[in-house]
Amino acid sequence: MKKTTFLAAMAAISAACASGADAKRAADVRADGTNDMTRAVLDAVAKAAPGDTVRLAEGEYHFYSASARRMDIYISNHDQDLPRRVQLPLCGTHGLKIEGLGKGARFVFHGESTGILVMDSDHVALANITLDWAESPIGEAKIAGFWENGAPKLEWTVRAFDGEGNARMLWDAKTHAIKPGTGDVFSMSQAVPGDFISFRTWSRPSPAICLYRANRVLLKNVSVHSAHGMGLLAQRSADIAWHGGGVFPRKGCICSTKADATHFSNCRGIIYVSGALFSGMMDDAINVHSTCLRIVGKLPEGRIRCRYMHPQAIGFEVFKPGERLRFIRARTLENGPVSIVKSVEREDAENVVLTLDGTGAKVLAGYSEGDAVENADWQPSVVFTGNTVKNNRARAALFTTPGKVVVTDNTFDRVSGSAILFAGDAANWYESGACEDVLIARNVFKDCLTSQYQFCTAVIAVAPTVQDLAAQKTAYHRNIRVTDNTFSCPGAKLYDGVSVEGLVWEGNRE
Repeated sequence: MKKTTFLAAMAAISAACASGADAKRAADVRADGTNDMTRAVLDAVAKAAPGDTVRLAEGEYHFYSASARRMDIYISNHDQDLPRRVQLPLCGTHGLKIEGLGKGARFVFHGESTGILVMDSDHVALANITLDWAESPIGEAKIAGFWENGAPKLEWTVRAFDGEGNARMLWDAKTHAIKPGTGDVFSMSQAVPGDFISFRTWSRPSPAICLYRANRVLLKNVSVHSAHGMGLLAQRSADIAWHGGGVFPRKGCICSTKADATHFSNCRGIIYVSGALFSGMMDDAINVHSTCLRIVGKLPEGRIRCRYMHPQAIGFEVFKPGERLRFIRARTLENGPVSIVKSVEREDAENVVLTLDGTGAKVLAGYSEGDAVENADWQPSVVFTGNTVKNNRARAALFTTPGKVVVTDNTFDRVSGSAILFAGDAANWYESGACEDVLIARNVFKDCLTSQYQFCTAVIAVAPTVQDLAAQKTAYHRNIRVTDNTFSCPGAKLYDGVSVEGLVWEGNRE
């Protein structure tokens, strides 16, 4: 796709998502103190026809987990304790806009749940809405001083929803960034009075917003201040745009979500994120990938038994009949031929049996149990532009997709790990999708890679997990162009890569 055509398609998503959204008014909803607003909002949505807008008066809307719907849905890259509590399930919704008026609608959720689920829906727009949890999933305490034994004197500013946990981090008193040289492991000798310590568990039960089998979704000036998992998790969805807002701490806090700000698993079409702020989250600002399944059994008549391997990525659809399957050699991470899936038989949440077409049945003979397969149709293009990512744990952006990736005009400020990572594996996370066309241009990288995390070998790192690199004949990632960027990351390695070809590094400034 040519650049002009690609960027034009980006703009078209925004227009299509909001198409007709202001033509009619479905209902006005007004906050009612601290009373539960779940029923009022869902009733307004139920009355809406395609093209209607549900308008939310400026104010604070409270939602309580006791009124949440229990749903047996698997959500990628989260804990899989079913049933889930979903506060606002928007299922089978078409051509609807939910908009906060004036200074916006602030949603305050009480108890652990997924805040908003958009499922089996299309042309849905959420605008001018903030999501937050009354009980923060991350605790925060200021170091007021030290006892004689070296233990810190803590002044609690935020108490954690599920206790102190064992995932603790040290934050700088002045910058509110993770203190350099600490990361996931720090010593009290590195702390000074005024610094902060955050407290959380490693659990990630549910995202603030989930998109599942949702197409043409627009998030405009939507902000997430906290979540028990990710800010936004999209799976098996297509054409998603997020403009403005972002994921960042509420006033008086330094931390936001327990995991990624945004995460796109097995999506297609175009992912377009612009003009947003991502800060204080415990993982990436954006992560885009496929999920590959391991071949665990070769059956007669061109059938294979495949298994979801990571416990946080099971149960959701990776294949449907008629879609293209790509083989992957697990040890060398080399992509193989593509065939058509004729049928899908789900055995349980972790195992499926796929029947391949005649071509696939022949190709299968050259692959073994332990190799992997991915869906070659559900791999999106991405534009990440004009955003600010700062003061977060681990990486800023992680891309594993063969669709065109454009990363332009962003500021990466005090990202504790790599600013941009290209990954991929068929051994641990089973997140695949070799990149084929990437542009990284006109970005500013400031004080990144100040601590060490998994795969973070440089400010921009290409680090697919290749079990037998010496035997690999074809590089996994290709055609990554890094041009006209500004780096101010003293002491940090700017680039490191394995299994990559066609890298261009030019016109960058240090």
